[in-house]
Amino acid sequence: MEFVGNPLTGSMLINVANAALDDCTEVRVAIPYAEHGTNEILLLDDCRRSGKKLSFYGRDDASTPIATKVLKWFLDHKSPNLSCRLVPHWLHAKVIWWVDSGVYIGSANLTDRAWYKNYEVGLFLSHAEIEQAGLTPELEAFFNTLEERSQDLSDEDLRFHLELETKRAKLMAQLRQLEAEAEQNHPALKNKNSAIGIDTRKSEERHNAKFRREWSETLQKIRSIARRVALPENRPHWIGANVPAGVQADQFLHAYYYKYVNPRTEKNAYLREYEKHKRDPEAALAFALSWWKTADYDYEHEKETVEGTSKRLRELVAKGRILSLSQDEWVEAISSVYAFGDHAVKNSNSDLGLGVDPGSRAKILRLAELLYAQRTISNKMSALEVLDYVIWGPGDVADRIWKADSTNKDFKVRHLGRNFYGEVVGWARPDEFPPRNSRSSKALRCLGLEVKVYGG
Repeated sequence: MEFVGNPLTGSMLINVANAALDDCTEVRVAIPYAEHGTNEILLLDDCRRSGKKLSFYGRDDASTPIATKVLKWFLDHKSPNLSCRLVPHWLHAKVIWWVDSGVYIGSANLTDRAWYKNYEVGLFLSHAEIEQAGLTPELEAFFNTLEERSQDLSDEDLRFHLELETKRAKLMAQLRQLEAEAEQNHPALKNKNSAIGIDTRKSEERHNAKFRREWSETLQKIRSIARRVALPENRPHWIGANVPAGVQADQFLHAYYYKYVNPRTEKNAYLREYEKHKRDPEAALAFALSWWKTADYDYEHEKETVEGTSKRLRELVAKGRILSLSQDEWVEAISSVYAFGDHAVKNSNSDLGLGVDPGSRAKILRLAELLYAQRTISNKMSALEVLDYVIWGPGDVADRIWKADSTNKDFKVRHLGRNFYGEVVGWARPDEFPPRNSRSSKALRCLGLEVKVYGG
């Protein structure tokens, strides 16, 4: 055990960190305040250079406790091995766990002053001391709780804090009011119940918030992959540079899952692949990108989707177009959505008014035809109006998908669910929201990423 934080004796956190990093298998960090140092970001750049998996949990509120330069650093270094999760409001602990090497528990934030100048107080326990004291389960429980009460850093989070930063510089006199208003309007920060208190929100609102958080986090994972898939060094020769990154990511995940993992003979192959890659998802992604770039397989289906189907579907569901779709155009549009076809073929022939063994395509087209005149359970909106609202409506897209998929009778159209909406929003707006359905979620799991698979 070592006392850490006395600049007079030289027992500083920077010395402990340098020694512990070499022997650890991964790094887990819970620190409420972080800033970009004089030359680089303490601890974070060292983890990146050494290839150690880093899970960072930082505080999130309208005072921007994790500096925007640090948030941008995580988004710029697009790797599943570098995770940044934001804990709304209540994080105050300072814990750095170099797993299998040791842990620091003390007062130091991730700042130059704390690591080099301040009189901080903390203890460093070696791995042997952690095991002897039986603290490993306690550390695991602590970080698991943070995982549950946090969300992945997204592009929207960075924009949120950059806008605040600009306003703060101009409106210092109104800072306190600005922070209160910003937090109230942020979907993750507006709930200020204590982490150890009782969540008094209604059950529906809690489920909505949980879904919205998971959906947004997975969307951000796909965005990060999309940026890398679209790079020239990762893009196959048959895909043009002008193809939206979201479309490229969808077909990359499709091909990796069906052509490489090949789940047709093993229903839950993605669970096996997840266990294989969960400790190093960056290595799994790097391999998959290399395979995608040079793989020798029949890519005609993917090529047709990129060059034909996705473009046509984007035309049919463009802003201002949906409400005027003819029945034939509606059928063409939704029958092109993988998630819809996956659901349609599971319906019985009799329910669709078809004879014996009509074939999968006939079932998909028939259900699409039936839904053209379908209305929501409350009869308030048509299927076309709901589709237009989900894709182009105001507010958070995850909230709109939740409404259309939940028990809200004003928005619920039978046979259309979150996988369908998540995919079709992606085809309509691939630069903002890459397509997501059960297939892409399973492919992400194959890469070792912790995402939820809805249905399918």
